Amino acid sequence: MSRACSWAALLLGALGSCAQGEPADCVISGVVVDVQDGEPLVGVRVEGPNGARAVSDPSGRFVLTGLQEGLEGPVRAWRSDGWEVEVPLRPLKPGGVDIVLHLSPR
Repeated sequence: MSRACSWAALLLGALGSCAQGEPADCVISGVVVDVQDGEPLVGVRVEGPNGARAVSDPSGRFVLTGLQEGLEGPVRAWRSDGWEVEVPLRPLKPGGVDIVLHLSPR
């Protein structure tokens, strides 16, 4: 749980870097990695606020689109063997944020 909290702090701090623009679409992009060795993980399901969904690619990257300014809620990543992570998300600002999700066994 403490690892999830530390990544939540990273995510919350990164939100301040969203660019200003038209009212606004927001994007959450990032990479999913193994908490034990930091290697990128392919095929991990990622879900954000408002039902935004993606699956990590061969380099562990994902992009959640269709998000609007002000949305908040958890960003969750999981795979079928029970490994997962969930971090809280503050209200989104216009632009984008890039995060790292460290998947761990539950």
